[in-house]
Amino acid sequence: MRRVLVVSFDFPPRRTSAVYRVTNLTKHLLEHGWQPTVLTITGNRGDAEDPRMLADFPAQIRVERTSCLEISAWENTAGAGVRALGGLQSKEQDHRQPLWDRWIRSCGRLVRSCLYFPDDTVGWVPLGLARAIELHLQNRFDAVYTTSPPRSGPVIGLLLKILLGIPWVAEFRDPWYPPPGPWRRRFERALLQRILRRADKIVVISRGNAEEMERSHGVSKAKVAVVSNGYDEKEFDCLDGERSALLEPGHFHLSHFGTVYPNFSGRFFEALAGLLGEHPELRDRLRVNVIGFSDDVVQQCAARADLQGVVRLHGFVPHHEALGAMQSSDCLLVFLGNRDVARLSGLGKIYDYLRVGRPILAVAFEGGTQELIEEAQAGWVVNPEDPEAIKRALKAVVSNGPGSGNPRPSRPEFVEQFRYDRLAGRLAEVLNAAVGHGK
Repeated sequence: MRRVLVVSFDFPPRRTSAVYRVTNLTKHLLEHGWQPTVLTITGNRGDAEDPRMLADFPAQIRVERTSCLEISAWENTAGAGVRALGGLQSKEQDHRQPLWDRWIRSCGRLVRSCLYFPDDTVGWVPLGLARAIELHLQNRFDAVYTTSPPRSGPVIGLLLKILLGIPWVAEFRDPWYPPPGPWRRRFERALLQRILRRADKIVVISRGNAEEMERSHGVSKAKVAVVSNGYDEKEFDCLDGERSALLEPGHFHLSHFGTVYPNFSGRFFEALAGLLGEHPELRDRLRVNVIGFSDDVVQQCAARADLQGVVRLHGFVPHHEALGAMQSSDCLLVFLGNRDVARLSGLGKIYDYLRVGRPILAVAFEGGTQELIEEAQAGWVVNPEDPEAIKRALKAVVSNGPGSGNPRPSRPEFVEQFRYDRLAGRLAEVLNAAVGHGK
């Protein structure tokens, strides 16, 4: 078998949005002729953990963990010292803040811009690079596979390529969004161009991101491969079919899973409040569940008098429990109210949604998620800025009635292509091509 070093800052038991993809692709590479070794960090950096994610992870895959220099540790100490001297008493959003506070905050932004290059995980680069070189000298790798964000991964890959010439596949789960400030943007663009030029293959998760690579960065179409997110079939085989204890019995449940990022919900809650005003009888019938972390908008809406009791915030639950709640829901909800993210990125949870087979209501701009739902014939997609369209879709969702029996995708043969064991075969083809290119 060929050997590949998988460089991923995020890895279980840390539970971040990135770990599901890299964990499932890595473990299924064994079935396609590649023996992975994972290089990641030690500790959880304050993130939630889900140890069960490693329960069926193959024992023959070596996981190497190294420390990460916490270069942001100075911020709390410096902030406390400045506050003790009477500074930073105003809120950052307050336009009337004193000149002294504005100057201190400007200095802080300048320091962060200089230190956190290309982001605040740069402290992992020297330690991760040193361990990667040591591992390669012990037992040479045929290829390196890095995934980002965060951006320390591709920096390690670039340095390994320069120093050792190992064939390298650089994956970008999200576009490399430009930072504020012309100088910082110039340096980051130069770094990105170097990464795109030196990598033997580029992996992205959506057609939109592939087209952006070609259009904005001049990357040839032959160099870019699309390996989408997906789902792990074994996780669904293990579900017992029992109704989730998270969801109140006797209600129609419309459920959102995962993080609600700032301002992604658009005017959904405005439309929901309007629908409840027109049809007050729905207050006793409808429940909108947000299972995962939510932004301030969602938290404020859940506390509103006209939505209280209908909108339920459940917080984080382990992935297996979340899948059970998905199957017990009557309709699954997606918030994607950011145009750039909708156009260029692909949400990981949408593939679990498709596999579950319950109808989907996506409050989303045009892009990959919209195309996926429409092609799978899986539900409704509405403009996040159109409350009347959202209200009409909500009426259609509720009139569709509660789900019953075992859920099943409308087009199972279409959905099955997103099983991670099959996507790993696609990634193995990319690694094989990179090895051929790098020789």
